[in-house]
Amino acid sequence: MISQNNKPRIFISLMILLIAVWALWPSIELQFFPPDNNAEIEALKKESIKLGLDLQGGASFLLEVEIPTLVENLAVSVKPKADSLLAAIISDAKKGDSQETFISRFVQAATTNEIQLRRHFEGLGSTNAEIESGLNAAANDAINQVLEILQNRVDEFGVSEPTIQKQGSHRIIVELAGVTDTDRAEALLERTALLEFIYLKDGSSTQNIISKIDAIQSDGDTALAELDTVEADTDSSLLKIADETLLETEAISINNFTSLLIPTPSGDMGVPLSNRPRVNNILEQEDVKQIIQKDYGRFVWSSDPLKSSEEQEETYILYYLDADPNNPELTGQVVEDAVADIYNGQPIVRLGMNSEGAKTWSVITSRVGDRVAIVLDNKVHMAPSIRSKITDGRTQVEGLDDMEEAKDIAIVLRAGKLPAPIRKVYGHEVGPALGQDSVDKGTTSILVGLVIVLLFMLIYYKFAGLIADIALIWNILLVLAVLAMLDATLTLPGIAGLILTVGMSVDANVIIFERIREEMRKGKTVRAAIDSGYTRALTTIIDANVTTLLVALILWQFGTGPIKGFAVVLFAGIAISMFTAIFFTRTIFNIITSRKQLKTLSI
Repeated sequence: MISQNNKPRIFISLMILLIAVWALWPSIELQFFPPDNNAEIEALKKESIKLGLDLQGGASFLLEVEIPTLVENLAVSVKPKADSLLAAIISDAKKGDSQETFISRFVQAATTNEIQLRRHFEGLGSTNAEIESGLNAAANDAINQVLEILQNRVDEFGVSEPTIQKQGSHRIIVELAGVTDTDRAEALLERTALLEFIYLKDGSSTQNIISKIDAIQSDGDTALAELDTVEADTDSSLLKIADETLLETEAISINNFTSLLIPTPSGDMGVPLSNRPRVNNILEQEDVKQIIQKDYGRFVWSSDPLKSSEEQEETYILYYLDADPNNPELTGQVVEDAVADIYNGQPIVRLGMNSEGAKTWSVITSRVGDRVAIVLDNKVHMAPSIRSKITDGRTQVEGLDDMEEAKDIAIVLRAGKLPAPIRKVYGHEVGPALGQDSVDKGTTSILVGLVIVLLFMLIYYKFAGLIADIALIWNILLVLAVLAMLDATLTLPGIAGLILTVGMSVDANVIIFERIREEMRKGKTVRAAIDSGYTRALTTIIDANVTTLLVALILWQFGTGPIKGFAVVLFAGIAISMFTAIFFTRTIFNIITSRKQLKTLSI
């Protein structure tokens, strides 16, 4: 008969065992009884033990925050593009080898050219030295903000236990375990997520700027001066310009801006894909940029080409936006909610704004009949005409390729825009072959270590060693179950922690067994020796393991990547080994000694 005192212990042990098996069953099923259905396999992967980048492969990126662009964005009062000297200094500072020293090079050049930076950077200081310190602090804050935003994006992307950490002063390492679509992951990370709502220029303003650009390409400044005194024909349309261009192509220079445009069904400026490089070259000319800036304009490409037959060349729309600073400004900062959805069979992103955004959006949409471009990362996704005033702050983004793009855009809008663009320094895919090799070697090392420890305990402590061996196997089972329940990720350092746990988990049993031996040599009965052995060993076990637990906690709290993976397994292993040594093995000894009066104990 089992003693009444042992029944609660047996019940607790069995319940823990059942919970452990339940938590590990998806991993067991995935490993030994994988289903044929891919959907079922993916469902099992979500519930099973997650493997890190070094074990299952994935994607690894080194990203760099564009400090020069951040400095340009911080400039106020007189924008760098409006100040040729400041713009030239920024351009020269960009040519340095390291972005880490960009700010110091920029401030030094400004000081050499006697530029008072306080005119351009309000609130950062009164002297150039103070402003340099302020810019460095702003850059550091921006890096930390980028880290937080990337973490939010990756969390919503669904990657378990990603590694996102700073390297140096302006670079970030991102490791995404299990990610196979590296292009999508890269786009999600690098997307600035700058959402803007901007009016389109009317037809006459657009025709006027096109004529001025043509004049620069053909007759230079003389023709441009004449055009400045002539008002645009408001009855003309962009479509008419493009049609006339088609009839007069042979008479127009290949560099003429209008000759590169073609008509579109909507009447917007269409540009064949082959003409895009030449259009970009024209728009980047300094004198062209000056007249566009003087007109408070801005040219932006459509995000996707127009739908056409396979025989036709892809055509993009070039929008001319109204960048007048007197217009109400609305950006993605006011977006409170972004949800991917389907509308008329097409993927969209529904947006909800806060009270401030709803108020501004109401002002913008009060200009019924005008067109508003929805611009994301300097690409126009749609440019609808305003049909009625919208007061509830709701709108939607259309013109997306597929539902995955809609979901990714919703993710980055919810996470917020980056304070500065980031670029990929390098990125590569970690192949699963390397991960499988690591898993195989790690498994082999665990099994070899486990067998050696089991044999040693069995030979040295005999029957008591068998009890310790059972506790050791139970300990490993519980550690893996805890990892599965916590949705933690097992990494290669985690396997090292598991191997260390195998050795340390019997340490408490060794202390207890030696105490029992000592008590039996004093002539005590088996039951008295066991009771005294556990009582006297308890303090030593707690002292030895609590210090290790504290170290594991510190590594868990402050460590990143591999160190954190090691700390998680070590902490779980030590905590569970204390439970198995003090509670589980004692329960087995109690059951044995309660059935008959033992004279000797095989220890």
